[in-house]
Amino acid sequence: MIKIKAVEITGPRQVTVVEDELAEPGAGEVAMRSLYSGISHGTEMNVYRGDAPMWQRKQDRRRRLFVESDEPEWEYPLRYGYACVGVITAVGRNVTEFAEGDVVFSFAPHQSAHVLPAGSVSKLPKGLDLRAGVLTAVLNTTFNGILDADLHLGECVVVFGQGVLGQLTVQWAKLSGASPVIAVDLIEKRLEISKRVSGADLVFNAGEERDIALAVRELTDDRGADVVFEFSASDRALNEAIRTVCYNGKVIVMSWYAGALANVYPGAEFHHNRIQLISSQIAGISPELSHRWTAARRMEAVLSLMPKLNLEGLITDVVDLEGAAAAYEMIDTRPQDVLQVVLDYGED
Repeated sequence: MIKIKAVEITGPRQVTVVEDELAEPGAGEVAMRSLYSGISHGTEMNVYRGDAPMWQRKQDRRRRLFVESDEPEWEYPLRYGYACVGVITAVGRNVTEFAEGDVVFSFAPHQSAHVLPAGSVSKLPKGLDLRAGVLTAVLNTTFNGILDADLHLGECVVVFGQGVLGQLTVQWAKLSGASPVIAVDLIEKRLEISKRVSGADLVFNAGEERDIALAVRELTDDRGADVVFEFSASDRALNEAIRTVCYNGKVIVMSWYAGALANVYPGAEFHHNRIQLISSQIAGISPELSHRWTAARRMEAVLSLMPKLNLEGLITDVVDLEGAAAAYEMIDTRPQDVLQVVLDYGED
């Protein structure tokens, strides 16, 4: 048996570290000793706060609906997380693509070791800062957003929300030839990182520049942005994203909103400017691209392009596993002070 420590969410805003055991890997499986894992500042905060719909409702996957149920999708305690970097320590029968010592990524929760299907782990590029390897998950998410946006050379892109996903989207957009790429946030520290690390051409502080849509039109011969991405999980930002994009333009909505959106006004620019709202997240490739893009190809593309991105500059805090509860609280209560928090398992 493999002894482990794991992070568990035991109630709204309650986190603890527990001990457990795993069986040795069987046929087609690998054992992975964790080095680092990344805490999501968006999706995972919804889970931590108890805001995710899975806490109250059941997801009917056949009908693709959330339905009322006496047995909701999730219950406490829950082990969560999806951004783990580790080293292979053992391989089961019939596993030929991995060997002991390989450094890999997996969409696995926060715990000190895992036993996983071999097909669920990916080798990381050599020479990569392993702490930055935790960004592989959100790199896939944001790459999916770029696919959904159908960007063209020289197009104006505006990115609302400069957390890690917004920062990575600025970098992807620049790599795709978009120009200008404009970052929007309320937090000055994030905007400074947007320019210095991610390479944004312009930054707007939404607390100071009250009308982002007008400011962007002044830069684009009154067209508006060709594509807008929304990461802030703010209904006010979503409404401003709708106002900012050009006629018949796309707003790629990548936030996981908690609750209703009281400050979105669909009767104005959305209705009159024929705006396209596209929900984009990691679980599905755009049907228009599915004949040539798959999740496997997307992962291959992300891994091959990681060396072209500035990832290390997005890691702001590294915390020991035993400090997981304090790390969650810090992200929840002081988001202006942190960008990407990484849990360190002390095994590097």
